[in-house]
Amino acid sequence: MHSPDQPSCQDWRPQRVVLLLAALLLPALGCQKTQLTTSFDRPFPLGAVSDVFWETQQTNAEAADFIFFDHEFKGQTSELAPGTKRHLESVALRMQHVPFPVVIEQSPHNRRLALDEARRQMIVGQLVRMGVSDVEGRVVIAPAFVDAVSAIEGEQAYYSLFNGNVSGFNQNVGGGGGAGGDLPDSSVNFRPTPGS
Repeated sequence: MHSPDQPSCQDWRPQRVVLLLAALLLPALGCQKTQLTTSFDRPFPLGAVSDVFWETQQTNAEAADFIFFDHEFKGQTSELAPGTKRHLESVALRMQHVPFPVVIEQSPHNRRLALDEARRQMIVGQLVRMGVSDVEGRVVIAPAFVDAVSAIEGEQAYYSLFNGNVSGFNQNVGGGGGAGGDLPDSSVNFRPTPGS
């Protein structure tokens, strides 16, 4: 029969089942790898990519402060326009602290070399008079940095508004389903009234 010191078959069954399950599951658990790194690049911190762009834009804008445009001179002369004195003082104060050149906007298609050089000499002379040193090499004649509209074109467009040339086509406005024609004079300075 069965002695009390020897375990019975029923005592071995739960242990056998546990051992069998452990033997089957251990190899399966060994195949699982915990991935410590991600399968994609981690994103940059906020602003790390766009800050470079904005800093470049800011630097370009600061460099554009050192451009003397065509409209800052009286007509086709090298004489400074009335508002240019303040711009010149601003350039003189900041020039020692920045690496940007002082740019004199060249005439369209570089046609008026003598006028451009006379304007350059005027700016150099004014900066030297204000006590700025080493200006001869930093004042250059070059195209304006902005390609969209030159100072001359912008000035012409601005004054054409006052001469009644609203759209650039002698007030003939086209488009919008074929509607067109002359605009009444009151539409140039239209101010909406309450309820309109």
